[in-house]
Parts: sequence; C-alpha cells; structure tokens
Amino acid sequence: MFLVRFKRNKNLTLIYTIIQLENLLYKGQWQGFFSYGNEYGTIVSGQEAEFRLFIEKFDNGEFSGRVIDWDGFGVDGEISKVKGFIDRDLISFIKEYDKMHIIDDFGNCSVQKGVKGYKVVYEGRYNKDKNYFEGDWEIVYDLFSNSELIFQEIVTGKWRMYRN
Repeated sequence: MFLVRFKRNKNLTLIYTIIQLENLLYKGQWQGFFSYGNEYGTIVSGQEAEFRLFIEKFDNGEFSGRVIDWDGFGVDGEISKVKGFIDRDLISFIKEYDKMHIIDDFGNCSVQKGVKGYKVVYEGRYNKDKNYFEGDWEIVYDLFSNSELIFQEIVTGKWRMYRN
C-alpha cells in the first residue's frame, strides 16, 4: 500500500511524494518481552525479560536493525544484530549475540570466552485483537559431533512485541 502526499512549491506547482506505508508502519522502535521455556529448568522456566527492537532498515518486507536485551541471563543491556522479514501478519527474525552465555542447573549465568554467541530464531504472527506480534523463539546449538552424528541442544520460549 502507498501513501501519496501532495504539496505546492513556491511556483504553485503540485509536487507529490509516494511513500510506502509499510516503511512507516514497521520502521522504528518496538518493545518486547520473551519468556524462557521448560528446557531452562524450574528455576528459570517462565521468567520474563524485556527487549527493545530497533528496525533501522525496512525494504520490500525485509528488515534489519538492533536489539537491546534489558533483562535476562547475562544479557543486561547487550546489543545484538537482527535481520528478518514481515509478510502480512507473519514475522520472522534472527537475533545474533556476540557472546556465548551458559546457564547452569542452578540458574547462574556465565560467558564462555572465545566462543561466538548463538542465534535466536523468532517466529510469530500479528494478533489484531491484542495489537501486537506474538510467537515462539528457539535456539539450536551444536554440543558436539563426530563423523556420523551431530548432537544439538534446543531451547525455546515465547515472546510478544508492541509498537513503541
């Protein structure tokens, strides 16, 4: 969908600008919350953390920007990169951390030095009744592998995000 703006210049010539509404609707700041899934154990499971998504570029349904996690294990104020797409009410994006965070069985978090951070895949839909995006997130990372098998751990959770 497009918005057409008309404006007259000094010579009273009509000038028009075409703006893609999608760029106006999605670009900018979004406030979000994610919660940890059952894989994190009884101490951590269900705990909620806040994040802010800044969509800096939006073109033809694809976007990129930054995410700041205000809460969560080991990510207090950490900035990560984000890339994704929006197609009607469907949203999908990947948040990539610079550092690898490890949570032990007691809910303590530490940074694993020398290891690149993990990618978090977010997928969801726009809930028109509640006026926000909501969905599931997932992290998949390799524990170890040999010539025949790859052993992975998968952790999951829920999320929601509002226009700020």
